[in-house]
Order: sequence, then C-alpha cells, then structure tokens
Amino acid sequence: MKKTIIIIILMLLIASIGLSASGKKSLYADKTNYYPINLTNEKGNIMITGFWNPTGQMIKSFSTNTYLNPEGWKGENWEDSGFNIYSYFPTPDIYNGTFVVDYQNTWNDFWNITSDINPIAIISFGAGNGPWEIEYNARNLKNWINDDKRPYQPTPTPPDDTVEEDYVRHSTLPIEEIQNAVNDGTNIEAWIDWEGNPGKYLCEYIAYLGMWYQNIHGSPSDQYRCMSSGFIHVNSGVPVDEAMKATNITIRKTIEYLNSLNEPPTPPLINGPSSGNAGDTYYYTFLSTDPEGGKVSYFIDWGDEVTSGWTRLLPSGEDYNVSHFWEEEGDYTIKVKAKDEYGSESDWSTIEISMPKLKTFVHIPKILVWLFERFPFIQSYFIYSIF
Repeated sequence: MKKTIIIIILMLLIASIGLSASGKKSLYADKTNYYPINLTNEKGNIMITGFWNPTGQMIKSFSTNTYLNPEGWKGENWEDSGFNIYSYFPTPDIYNGTFVVDYQNTWNDFWNITSDINPIAIISFGAGNGPWEIEYNARNLKNWINDDKRPYQPTPTPPDDTVEEDYVRHSTLPIEEIQNAVNDGTNIEAWIDWEGNPGKYLCEYIAYLGMWYQNIHGSPSDQYRCMSSGFIHVNSGVPVDEAMKATNITIRKTIEYLNSLNEPPTPPLINGPSSGNAGDTYYYTFLSTDPEGGKVSYFIDWGDEVTSGWTRLLPSGEDYNVSHFWEEEGDYTIKVKAKDEYGSESDWSTIEISMPKLKTFVHIPKILVWLFERFPFIQSYFIYSIF
C-alpha cells in the first residue's frame, strides 16, 4: 500500500514538473487551430501584439487563430494596402496561449513569430494609464518586476547583450502622426510619453524586444528589413469599439510612414533597336536601380496590346533581357516601369519603335524578265495585277 502511495506521489510530481515546464514552452508552435494563410504579399507583414484587456479584443480581427478569432482573419492585404496584418495575444481574461504574462514565454513567442513572418513593422500594446499613451522609450534592464512563474525574472537579463545595462531604445513608429490622428478620429486622448518608460514589467519587456528587433533588421540591405517598431499603453476602461478605431488609425499611419520611407526605383533604362521589320524577333534589355538596394520587377507594355505583367524579382541594377516581335507593320511605343519588393513604383520609361511592312519576295521566271526588258508596259501591268 505504501509502495502504491509513493508511486502515485512520484507520478503527480513528475506531472507537475511537466506542466511547469510546458508553461515555459512557447505555445505559438501549436498551429492546429490557425486559418490557412499565405505569407507572400506585395509589401510586407505588420506584427501586432497585445497583453491585457482591451488590447487583445481590439486586435482580434487580425488574428489567424480560429479560437481567438472565429469570424475569420481580416488582415490579408488590409484595406488594399499591400500589407498583411498579423496579431498575437493571450486568451482574454484567462491569459493563456501566446504571449502569456511570463518573460520566458514572451521571449520564445516573440522570436518564433518574428522568424515566421519577418515583420516590416511591429506595434505592441499593453494595458496602462493610457488612455492612448504612446511610449517613446524602452530600457535594457537587468532587474524587472517579477512575473507569476519561476523563474520570475527574464532569462537572459538584461535581454540585449549587444549594449550596456539600462541602454534606452526609442520608438520608430510615426508617433506624432498617430497621436494627432487618434485625437482627431476618436474620443480617446492620445499623447506621447517622451520622458517616461513603459513600466519595468512585461509591457516594457516586449516594447524593448520590438525596438531591438527593428534595430537588428533596420538596414535597407537586410533581406527582411524592419522599418518601424513601438509600444502603446491603452487604459483598461477604453471601450473596445473605440480602441479598435484607434488601432486601425495607428496601423494606417504606420503604413503611410512605411510607404514614405521606401523610395521608388529609378525609371528603367531601355536598350534595343528602334526600328525593324514586322514579324522579326528583337531583343531588349531593361535596367532599374533601387535606392535601398531591394529587388525589382518590371512591367512592360509593348504597344501592341501585349504586356508582360509584373516579371519576377531581380537584383537591383541587374539587366533584364527579353525578346518581342510585332505582327503588324506600324509605329509602336514601348513603355516600361519598375517596382521594388515593397511596392514602390518608378515612373514610366518609353521608346518609339517603327516596324515597316513585312517584305514580300516574288520569284519571276527568266522568260518574264526577257519580256519586261523588251516590253516595259507588260512589266507595269504584271506588277499592278499582283499588288
């Protein structure tokens, strides 16, 4: 009997250890309850995170989790912007799942998600005094407010070993534009906390991770460039519908900012013949350079109701070679423009093409040549009757 009790106790201990360990494991890895999505898009993915109410409810339409968002994911090519919006937050009120109130879970989820979607921007939300407090600073702290699970402090701490302890990173969101637009478009008071901090707890922790990630991937030459990141505190008393309005405004202003940062490629140079014969094939080279060094694609209008559509992406400054022929005689205008991988388009480049009538050759027997030489009027009659 004692043996049985001991075995039962041991089994319970093992189970409790397993549960404790699973609490530290990222639950984002469980993809069984997610809508099927396509990560390819025109301009990039924007990542949005939340913690406490109402920050989960106000971003739920952008979640691909079928349990958290049974109405369906609304983030694909949001408002025809070319950007996909993805949101991640724990189950409201229960606070389990993704980004639970735990430093280790938040660390794992953050790096797993960013590795999956390679965000071009990150907007994080958490509950605070608000009403819509746009944080400018986040610190690389060694000592944080304890969370509810062992180990109570982040590991590693400070999280960022590339800079010194207490190093301050700053929001790269368009914070003043967000502040003004939220104040104009909602009943929520938005303001920027220029001097303070997000509070030494999970909010400041994820704020710092986002700003750090943006710094790591901020170079224009980065394959997965991140152009903007920041954190906003929302008061728990803000009505969800108003919070959703402010969220949408915040995303729109961020998208406007991303578009303004991305300079378009140069109008393509065109190299190829400007005249020829209809029915013959001719080769052309197009070349465009992107200021940020990103890849470019081309759209070619050959002037004869034939277009290329957007070509595959090519390295900036690399020749794109293609052939074409015109079936009909006439004058044509080739038009071509370039687009970078983030969706910015160049102006059109043009070249005028002249395609004379396709040459026709007629074999004339020798006897007719002899007759034409002696009787020219027969030659004129013959040519007139054929042509």
